[in-house]
Amino acid sequence: MSIVSRRRFLTHAGKALGGVALVQAAPGWAFATRSPSADLVHRSTGAMGTSVRLSLLKSEFSAEAAEGAFERLHTVDRLMTVHHKASALMQVNGGAAVSGRELAEVARAALHFGSLSEGAMDVTVLPALRRLGFVPGAAHGEGLIDFSQIDVTDETVRMRTSGVGADFGGIAKGYGVDEALRAVQKTGSTAALIDAGGDLFALGRPDPDRRWKIGIRHPDGGNGLVATLEIENEAVATSGIEMQKRVVNGQDVSHLIDPRTGKSVNHVVSATIVAHDTMTADALATAVSVADRAQGQALVEQQAGVEGFLVYSDGTSFMSHGLRKRLTLL
Repeated sequence: MSIVSRRRFLTHAGKALGGVALVQAAPGWAFATRSPSADLVHRSTGAMGTSVRLSLLKSEFSAEAAEGAFERLHTVDRLMTVHHKASALMQVNGGAAVSGRELAEVARAALHFGSLSEGAMDVTVLPALRRLGFVPGAAHGEGLIDFSQIDVTDETVRMRTSGVGADFGGIAKGYGVDEALRAVQKTGSTAALIDAGGDLFALGRPDPDRRWKIGIRHPDGGNGLVATLEIENEAVATSGIEMQKRVVNGQDVSHLIDPRTGKSVNHVVSATIVAHDTMTADALATAVSVADRAQGQALVEQQAGVEGFLVYSDGTSFMSHGLRKRLTLL
C-alpha cells in the first residue's frame, strides 16, 4: 500500500488539525488528542530525554497521582540513562554487578525482545551510538554487539564479557510510562493519557462515549499528522529516522542501528506499534525499524495483541490487519 502523497497530506492536514491539540509542542514524534476539554487536567515534566505530559479527568485529578507518575519516570530515568556515569546501567556497562528491581526487569525484557526479534532489537549498540555521536563517550574499537552478553540473576544485572555496552533507550522509556501508569492507577484514576515523547498509554476513556484519539506525526518531520487512531487501555509507540539524526562524514545517519553491521539504517522512516503495554510497543517499534520488511511485518502479525503501521523510505507502507478499521490515513 502506498503512503499518501505529500501533496495530498498537506492539502488535508490543515483540516485534520482543526480540533486536534498536540500533546507536546516540542519537535519530534509527539502524539495528539482531541480538542482540549474542560474535563481534563494536564501536567507536564521533562524525563527520559523528552517532554512528558499526563492528562487526567478533572473529577479524578490529584497532585498525588501526577507527582507519583512523574516520580516513577524520573526514577527509571536516573537508573537507566547512559548520559551519567553514576547511573545503574552505566555501572553495569563498566563491569559491575548491580542489583535492583527496575534494572533487572528491563534487562530481562531486553533479552526477551532480543530473542523474539532474532537480534533486530539489540540494546548492546552503545559502542555504535558513541561512534556516531548520539551518546557521549569514546567508542573503543568496534565493540561487541550481542544482547546475550547481558546476565540477569534474580535482581542482579551484569555483563558476561567486558567491553559490552548497553543503551536501554529503545525500551526503558516504555517501561517508565508503564511504571507511571501503575502509580496513577494506585490513586484510583480510571482514565489517563501518559505521553513520553511519542511512547504513550491511554487508560480508559476521556468521555464515556469516546475513546482517546491520537495523531501520528507525518514522517517528514513536520508538525502535521499522517494518520489518526482511537485507542482505549492500550499503548502506542513510534520510532522514526527523523526522531534523531546526525550528519556523519557528510551523510545523514539515524540512531537506529543494525546490530549485525553496527551501522545506522533508514529503510523504515516511521514505525508505529500498538500493544497491551508501552514497553512492548517501544521495543517492537525499534525492532521493526531495524528488521527487513518481511521480518518486521511478520513480527507484528505474529504477536497477540500487537498491531503496526510502518512507512518505508520508498514511499510504501504496511498496516496490520487489526488496524484497518481503526487507523485513518489523512
